[in-house]
Amino acid sequence: MKEILRIRPCKKQDGDFVMKWLTDEKMMRMWCRETFSFPLTKEQMNAHYEKLEQAEDSWGFTALNQEGIPVGSFQMSRVNYQKSSVHLGYIVVDPAQRGKGLGYSMVSLAVRYGVDILGMKRITLNVFDSNPGARRCYEKVGFIQEKITKHDFSFGDEIWGCSLMVYAENEKS
Repeated sequence: MKEILRIRPCKKQDGDFVMKWLTDEKMMRMWCRETFSFPLTKEQMNAHYEKLEQAEDSWGFTALNQEGIPVGSFQMSRVNYQKSSVHLGYIVVDPAQRGKGLGYSMVSLAVRYGVDILGMKRITLNVFDSNPGARRCYEKVGFIQEKITKHDFSFGDEIWGCSLMVYAENEKS
């Protein structure tokens, strides 16, 4: 039986789950680049959620499993109502829950929210080439690569490329 996933607006205490999920620096950098310092702290997460609450063009969401326990998180930002576009970011799924289709379900719900509730025609996200699992997930939802920056981010001795991926509602109809 496929697990039911729900999304709701994020709450400050959801940061406790995100901190538990992002205990590996490489994984954290794939999630936020250099926005936060490693390791994540309660203070950083509280400041992040407070800033999100004040933002006019951004919202945070938490994905819940059937029992109501957080299993993922994402943010919608850079909302442009004139261009009917929004950007997805800070996408993360509990590492213990990966490989079960929850990322696909969560991003699909994010797209449905963007299209059906916000009336967006274009949804973008970025993904590093060092994260092929996430890229496959986004492609399965319907995102396509629009642009690639080959040398976008350095992590240790690695240099990651980054793809801008787009879900365009008018191309799906």
